[in-house]
Amino acid sequence: MKCALCGGNLSNQQVIEEVIEGTKHVIVKVNAGVCENCHERYYPSGVIDKLIDIKERLKRNRIKLHPIGKVYETV
Repeated sequence: MKCALCGGNLSNQQVIEEVIEGTKHVIVKVNAGVCENCHERYYPSGVIDKLIDIKERLKRNRIKLHPIGKVYETV
């Protein structure tokens, strides 16, 4: 398969997507075809549905989260 934007070759990779709802940020590892030239991502069937489901569960506080670090803000 070729990239629809630049015609580059795609390679299968595990990528990180971030789902944000309010102040909650969830890191999700998913598989995607990534263009070797422009880095455009192509997701297999079901990945977008999984990300949408995570966002909906975040809205309803129906997801168990595991902290992986802390984020701080300075003024």
